[in-house]
Amino acid sequence: MKNITVNNINSKTISKLGLRLSNKKVNAVISPEARVFEYPYLDNVFIMENDLYGNIMPKDFCFLAFNGHHGLIGKDLSVETLRNSTLADIKKIVKCNMEG
Repeated sequence: MKNITVNNINSKTISKLGLRLSNKKVNAVISPEARVFEYPYLDNVFIMENDLYGNIMPKDFCFLAFNGHHGLIGKDLSVETLRNSTLADIKKIVKCNMEG
């Protein structure tokens, strides 16, 4: 059996970005091994350790999820990209992906 890497987002990244574990109902399949965080200062923007189908993200990657025109959509990001992104960068990613 393949060993699944979990907790791609370490405590240093969580602290730096101000991520909070979410207790909101996210309309995605959430793997029991994965966590979902709320991105600060943006409503309904989540950082997930799995994709929208419940698949655990590969090592050193996460999933940026947000509400699009037709429901929850998102984009995979490396944790390094996430860690180095500003609030403005995340807003731009969300806006560009919402517009198609």
